[in-house]
Amino acid sequence: MPTPKHNTPPAGTRPDTHAPLTRRASTDVTSTGPAGPAATQRAAVWFGCHLGEVVAIAVTGSLAVTVTVWFAAITVLVALVWATHELRVDRAARTAKTTDETRDGGEQA
Repeated sequence: MPTPKHNTPPAGTRPDTHAPLTRRASTDVTSTGPAGPAATQRAAVWFGCHLGEVVAIAVTGSLAVTVTVWFAAITVLVALVWATHELRVDRAARTAKTTDETRDGGEQA
């Protein structure tokens, strides 16, 4: 005589509680390859390229605080020159990108 199976848990449940099995997210880390330089590396490159401007602002700003307020005018002047230069570089880069896309048959941005 076979034993009754009335206490057998249904398929897909844990045998100790008859509760449904839960799935956990995988903790495996997969890489699809480098997406570009890390943020720290980009920040270091930016800081290295703009070291002169950063030093000029820091030195004149420090002199404005410690020596005389008139150095604040020089700080503002340096900041304006820096901002103007950055705008020109950005505009030139966008123009070059648009020119390259147009030459290659792509659409303009």
